Amino acid sequence: GSGRGGQTAAPPASPASPATPPRSPGVVPRAAGRSSGPGATDSVPLTQRQWRPDAAARTLIILPGDGSGVSPYKAPWGEVGAHIAQRLEWADPSFQLLPVTEAELAGGGPEAKAHLTHLMSSAQVLLGVGVSSPPLIAALQRAEQQGQLPPARLFLPADAAAPVGGAGDERGRALEALSALHGWAPLGDNNPIASLAAQFLSFTPQAKAAHLFGTIKDLWRRHTSDDLLFVFLVLINEYVTPVKEVYMTTKGSDLASLRCMLTQCRQEIVDCVTDPTCKAGLDCLQGCAFNDQVCQYRCIVSYETPRFGNFALCILQKHNCRSMSAEMPMRPDPAPMSTFRGKPLTHEAAEDMFVAWMSPAESGAGAGTPADALPFSWLVAAGKNPAYDFFPCQHQLFYRGKARGSFWYEPVFKAITLDGRQVWRRRKYRVRRGDKPGTFHFSVLDNGVTSNEFWRIMDCDDGYQWCLFYYSGAASAAGLSYSGAVLGTKDGTYPTEPDTLERLEAALDSAGIKPWELSFVDNSACAGAPLAMT
Repeated sequence: GSGRGGQTAAPPASPASPATPPRSPGVVPRAAGRSSGPGATDSVPLTQRQWRPDAAARTLIILPGDGSGVSPYKAPWGEVGAHIAQRLEWADPSFQLLPVTEAELAGGGPEAKAHLTHLMSSAQVLLGVGVSSPPLIAALQRAEQQGQLPPARLFLPADAAAPVGGAGDERGRALEALSALHGWAPLGDNNPIASLAAQFLSFTPQAKAAHLFGTIKDLWRRHTSDDLLFVFLVLINEYVTPVKEVYMTTKGSDLASLRCMLTQCRQEIVDCVTDPTCKAGLDCLQGCAFNDQVCQYRCIVSYETPRFGNFALCILQKHNCRSMSAEMPMRPDPAPMSTFRGKPLTHEAAEDMFVAWMSPAESGAGAGTPADALPFSWLVAAGKNPAYDFFPCQHQLFYRGKARGSFWYEPVFKAITLDGRQVWRRRKYRVRRGDKPGTFHFSVLDNGVTSNEFWRIMDCDDGYQWCLFYYSGAASAAGLSYSGAVLGTKDGTYPTEPDTLERLEAALDSAGIKPWELSFVDNSACAGAPLAMT
């Protein structure tokens, strides 16, 4: 990770969104034989898939074809559906997502069709992806006429390049008419009065549906697994039960919030809005689409200024004027590696893994001599979180402090600003040992907001050629929780050895991460990084 904090200092997002860089600079290689094929949707016969009795939120996703087609997530749709179902349960164990394929539904016999009717009539949310089978569309139309479809349902394209809003042919129009949010078909209703109500009367069902559909379109177009998960969380929050990760993100500024800001932080507000850079940062944040942490953090690093930090520190961190809170996501909670170089892992050895190439004399990297030292500990080769782990040239600097027992982490990374400039940014984390060797507590004040994180060393090469770190964290005052993983290597290149790929995939799997969720980091132009210690 390259830093967090300050992401939600601005008011709620408006529809316009600043351009953001691609989320997936490249997809990492996979170990031979570990691909899970179409996924788990076909591991249990359709007629045996059931809603859990304790499921408070029942959601259903129809995947295209037989689930074997490659999705925009660079993995088969079946694998994507099964993984998101697991992630939804991690988000809240009372939530359930059942993935089914179009082929299963269109090709099943009477028993399968009867069971599908049962699943759909008991579901609260239905998302159809790339549905194209005429028999299935006809079955869905009959189910709608008989009141057997969930109240919230949307049919979206499987093709990454396809517009979200229907194909315009007969099948597309049929699916548009089947989509319904708040009792209104946001895609298929051509009633001009309803369209005007959606645009100008915010209290109408049409307006609620149009706003919700716009949010889901934004999430769908980004094609990250985090955003796909959020599609379901948004729908559950709207139709089933409040979801904290959603309502904290959408929280506006009520009268109490405004009173707090003006009473406690008047000078900081004036200082920010009268400073061109700080004001540009606020405007940029306000233009980010819902839950677009990539856009939000890019605004932060583009317009970083002490006045913005003071603004966020006062409103969010000191006075919590927007009454935000967030907890670290602790599902899954993977165990760190337990042995290193054939010995049980100790706290000291775990710290040495962090230090690595920055001080071989301490860590034992290379020959353990100063001649082996680099000006950084690790150079990130790949990461999982698109908001924080994809920045180019992420140098990780870990070192022991002068005070007894103190330990520090300073990431130095390159940011491409919204006006095209390349700037270097640096953060400074305090690091404390966790209860178990290989676990650590990190804290940082990033642009006025404190982030607390829990890191685990998942696996590390005996020769310090690579090390995999997993983290979960929260910027509570910004209402933000997150998780991610970074792979540090000596030279910033991703390993290709089969044995190494096997180890990495096993470690990622224990953290609930699929290889297709990682992306390469661009380390092609890292000269001039300001790595000197101050």
